[in-house]
Amino acid sequence: MNEKPPPLAPTDSLGALLKRPDSLRAIEAEIRREKAEALGRAGERLDDALEALEGARVAIAEIESRLRGGTGSAEETASLWKAYESLAARLAVLRGRADLAYQYLIIQREAVGVRCHLDVERCYKILDRLA
Repeated sequence: MNEKPPPLAPTDSLGALLKRPDSLRAIEAEIRREKAEALGRAGERLDDALEALEGARVAIAEIESRLRGGTGSAEETASLWKAYESLAARLAVLRGRADLAYQYLIIQREAVGVRCHLDVERCYKILDRLA
């Protein structure tokens, strides 16, 4: 009925392996699985980069609020300005990383045959978060 083909010997060629329907299906399934995992990793990297960007923005907003309050000492104000400048520089780097992660995700989607990326824009709110 449903006989299993004999196992391949170490000397069997790749061509012989691919002629076996069960082997070909297994290889195709593995390729699909790898594509899906790579796409998922690209999405996770974008999500992580956007979260880091948002965290820096929140920290900058907190520092700005404290600076506007002006209730701290001169030393505290100087320290806040130093932290602000450091975070502002980091924000530019994080924005670049997030943009690159977005580009990688789009490239990965293109590689697996997805040509429309509007759902990525909507899901990650790219235009708002990278502005």
